[in-house]
Amino acid sequence: MSSSLQLEASALAAGYGDKEVLHDVSLRVAPGELVGLIGPNGAGKTTLLRVLSGGLPARRGRVRLGESELAQLDRRLIARQLAFVPQTLNLPVAFSVRDFVALGRRPYGAAWSRLTSRDGEAVRLALRHADLVGMEEQGMDELSAGERQRALVALALAQEPQILLLDEPTAHLDIQHAWRLLDLVRTLNRQQGVTVILSSHDLNLAAGFCRRLVLLDAGRIAADGPPETILTADTLSRIYRHPLEVIELPGPRRFVLPAS
Repeated sequence: MSSSLQLEASALAAGYGDKEVLHDVSLRVAPGELVGLIGPNGAGKTTLLRVLSGGLPARRGRVRLGESELAQLDRRLIARQLAFVPQTLNLPVAFSVRDFVALGRRPYGAAWSRLTSRDGEAVRLALRHADLVGMEEQGMDELSAGERQRALVALALAQEPQILLLDEPTAHLDIQHAWRLLDLVRTLNRQQGVTVILSSHDLNLAAGFCRRLVLLDAGRIAADGPPETILTADTLSRIYRHPLEVIELPGPRRFVLPAS
């Protein structure tokens, strides 16, 4: 599952209806990077992830996955290489947790009711990673918001992607599961070389797990670099339009909180 693919966006513009959300965004993510997207509400984090995943067409600019234009690739091929975990997913039919996670094997030709032994092992491993063992037969509609979020992550892991895109993956999780999920993501990144791009409203959580932060503001990249260069009081106070304080911790680590 180690990534050899570079994901690159060039001069992207994208939006919904008459509203343009992203403006001239260029971003290159090398194989094996762990990148956090941060920024205020409406900055364009979700939109950027949707364009990078191929789920939302760019109005201008392009996205390249490896040597290929993303827009020209077959969706099944993309799904073997890249997985996107949205904040929420509306299911038109009832699935058990196991059957839902097994949908992650569809890019490999498996119908969810007829898994190969290889598919079954990938599903079992994904369920274990997402801490869903013992819940396999429960209906997705019976789960809490946090449990559904973990099932979404498990589905993505069952795809065995080289690149993992996560949109606010800890939004519905308690602190225990939030840290366990991000620790899993970091382990996949470090030990298996999976490239990760995740968005987060939690600056401290993103800084604690990501070696590179991309700060978005009003649909443009305002800053890009390691946390110690991005998380400064002047920069964050300006972008978030609120006075913020940054405390330096050993590591180097930083903790952001509202200025008193």
